[in-house]
Amino acid sequence: MEKTQNLRNILEEVARTKQFEPKILEQKVFDLWRKYFGVPLGTKTTPVSLSDGVLKIYTEYPPYRRELLFLKQKIIATLNAELEQPILTDLQIELRQVETITPDDPEEKQSTTRRGSSEQSSPKTVHRTTPEELERIEQTLASVTDTRLKKSLRQLFITQTEDTP
Repeated sequence: MEKTQNLRNILEEVARTKQFEPKILEQKVFDLWRKYFGVPLGTKTTPVSLSDGVLKIYTEYPPYRRELLFLKQKIIATLNAELEQPILTDLQIELRQVETITPDDPEEKQSTTRRGSSEQSSPKTVHRTTPEELERIEQTLASVTDTRLKKSLRQLFITQTEDTP
């Protein structure tokens, strides 16, 4: 238990100093989305970003967009309660073609869906993670023994470096 708490403290400090906190919150919201809204709503809609309290969600189905708009306040309240802080203030729901997420491997499909959606909607040049950045990430993660946590943190750090040119 003590090792887990020490690791948690170290990771929280790294997140604070490297400014990963917004990305960690974003990832928590994405994970909660799949957990709370499951099939079909959670698989036919895709959260793509969280910025200034606004969660952007893509769906290609007008009925799901209407349902999200109808449930907007309940969704915000549910997610904020689970996050234990008032992070979300609004939902922005857009009709866009997205890859649907199936329960087989939601983590892999979610990360590719988000990356694919943002690249389609934004013409900006994407920064690719350099070998030096990958090495730094691996060094940072060397002491993490939980494989799921390690995989999730690796993806978070890679996404963060790709988002920051």
